[in-house]
Amino acid sequence: MHTVPIHQAKSQLSELIRAVEQGEEVVLTRHGKRVIRLIKEPETEQPSIEARRQAIAQELQALRDKVGRGPSFQQFWDEHKGERDARGEAWTQDPKGTHAGD
Repeated sequence: MHTVPIHQAKSQLSELIRAVEQGEEVVLTRHGKRVIRLIKEPETEQPSIEARRQAIAQELQALRDKVGRGPSFQQFWDEHKGERDARGEAWTQDPKGTHAGD
């Protein structure tokens, strides 16, 4: 472990970074007290955007399989047409969600 005062670290930053890249731990101090520890970033591979997209798609499919699919909009519309007619409502299939007469 390398201990370096912050005021010295400013002029030695490149050297300290090289030491950390080689696996050495560097501690920066202020007035003799430990302030920060520099360590090498673990080498982990980040999944690509495509891999993440595929993982999300698989999770969604698994959820659909578990929950099942509900009726389509058209099925829902057709099933409730009789209820609307019985109440005297003249609703249309306006995609804006409004009904006739608005």
